[in-house]
Amino acid sequence: MFITEKRLFKYGICCNALYVFLLFLFRPNGLNLEKVAITSLLLFSVLTVVFLGYRNRKALQELSNVQRLLYHLLLIWGFIVIIRGFSFSLQDLVTNFGNVYMGLAWVVPVVMILGINIENWKPVFKAIKFMFVMMLISLLFVFHYNAMPGKLKTEWTWLLRPINLILLIGVNRFKVTSRLLVYFSFLMYLLVAIFTEQRIEFIFLTVIFFFLLTVKLKHIKIKNTIIRYVIFGFILIMALVFTYGYENINLLVNKFIEFEDSRTFLFNELLADLSTAEKIFGRGSLGTYYSPFFDKVMRYFELIGEYWFSLDNPTRITIEVGYLQMILKGGFLLLILNFSIMLQSVYLAFFKSNNNFVKRLGLFVLALTLLSLISFRPAFTPMFILLWMSIGTVLNKKNRLMTNEEIKSKLNIK
Repeated sequence: MFITEKRLFKYGICCNALYVFLLFLFRPNGLNLEKVAITSLLLFSVLTVVFLGYRNRKALQELSNVQRLLYHLLLIWGFIVIIRGFSFSLQDLVTNFGNVYMGLAWVVPVVMILGINIENWKPVFKAIKFMFVMMLISLLFVFHYNAMPGKLKTEWTWLLRPINLILLIGVNRFKVTSRLLVYFSFLMYLLVAIFTEQRIEFIFLTVIFFFLLTVKLKHIKIKNTIIRYVIFGFILIMALVFTYGYENINLLVNKFIEFEDSRTFLFNELLADLSTAEKIFGRGSLGTYYSPFFDKVMRYFELIGEYWFSLDNPTRITIEVGYLQMILKGGFLLLILNFSIMLQSVYLAFFKSNNNFVKRLGLFVLALTLLSLISFRPAFTPMFILLWMSIGTVLNKKNRLMTNEEIKSKLNIK
């Protein structure tokens, strides 16, 4: 019996989801049999994506020369980032290839190759359904962890974040049973966001609902103008953040809107710790930086005897902001390559597409492009698999030229 590529792809995503599910349920610490067994699911997912990406590499011919060049540069530089963090130390190997934020995070763009074939969304939708079912099952364990605001770990949100993509595509496009599953999963997403105290989840939803309201506008010119302002406005903000400074932008915004800032010190500390060359090329997949803030926090809690609450080591191997994580690991070179591909896909999706499905995928990419300035560090997790699937689908001109009826017949959605 042979396993089709689409089924293998579904198994790969489901194994990734199962890894996340077992990770937040059992919370394995150290190197033990339990952690090895759970991590093997992650590695199977990675190997599946790499294998399928290699087998379908000819699909890249569907893209333009510029798109292929940027993509190959991104893959090559991502490989170099991983190699720069390679060592024969057992601990380093486990960290580099057993942590979704380290070496494996730069393998995720391989998924873009699979996204070029729009029919690969069929196994993806089945995998998302699997994630939602698992999260509803996890309700049985919530009270075991004394669920209340601040008690659940962030990983509980990882399998529910795809709800944002489903909301953008349109819940009514799916069958009744799938719709009911989405509604229950949405309620659980809100519940988990409260219990994890993750403001970013509510910001994510706010952005998604803003885009939904925008696409509902009947006046096409106004609709396009809004998205155009969002895109060019964000490009300007990105330029100002890394020239004028995030702190100065934050102070300026605070004069009009008061909000609690928890990101300025991350920008200041990272950029102050990197040399000029490191800002360009990064420090590799296992690169670290020194945080004076977390050093003070650790010293304070050690002083009062609360060693368990020292939060973080001042020598940090990861950083919570997506674009800063790219700079730490691969420098501005990695940031520019990612940013260029993401922005190009957003523009093509919304302004050069004939169908709503591709346009909505572009808005999903835009949402993550915006929010990576304050959160969402790259990781080999379902959300970033969906991101690169979306990018691959959008960049293929054939997909953009399809009508809504052709999309419906290929994906069996309304």
